[in-house]
Amino acid sequence: MSFSLTMGVYMKIAIDGPASSGKSTIAKLLSKKLKFEYIDTGALYRAITYIINKENIDLQDEYKISNIINSSIFRFDKNKLYMNDICIETEIRKNIISKKVSEVAAQPYIRILINKVIRNTSDNSENIIIDGRDIGTVVLPDANFKIYLDASPKIRAKRRYIELIEKNEPVILEKLEEEIIERDYYDSNRAVDPLKIADDAIIIVTDDMNIGQVVNKIYDLVNNDL
Repeated sequence: MSFSLTMGVYMKIAIDGPASSGKSTIAKLLSKKLKFEYIDTGALYRAITYIINKENIDLQDEYKISNIINSSIFRFDKNKLYMNDICIETEIRKNIISKKVSEVAAQPYIRILINKVIRNTSDNSENIIIDGRDIGTVVLPDANFKIYLDASPKIRAKRRYIELIEKNEPVILEKLEEEIIERDYYDSNRAVDPLKIADDAIIIVTDDMNIGQVVNKIYDLVNNDL
């Protein structure tokens, strides 16, 4: 079937990939170009990590953390995450959260609850782009398009380094690369919903591509159903 963006055909796009592969940035820009709704699942896990870290909650306190998720209202406005009407976008992007989010996201009960939030949003949406680690394999296995973005740890570390330096966060490039490699291993080997490539995913290696080139490539794939 060929999809036309002007004919009102509803479409779901899943974008997966490892840490710092540009998923969120690409998905945000693509959503604007396609005029699709965008759900940043990584931001949701970062939000829970932020609360756990801020309030010093034991990660094994399933009752307390579950209650926080179930009683909170999450919404995206202009690609910024609001939790209970408070914008926490800046806080959740700090490197301290990046270091801890994989461990939080590996907790089965947290994944179940966050996936419920994501699916409810997806079910009530028409055209939507969702990015994460397991969107094409677990959350949206029926997505019309499944994209897997990848790049070498060295390239991803350089991109993350530039991003953090621009935010005036003190970082060491070599340390970032080590953390990314560790996070890749953690994400790919967790017991529940590990990071992996969906059988029908289109793999795009972005080492030698800029953001605009990646966005345009996915846009063409969607618009032309190649």
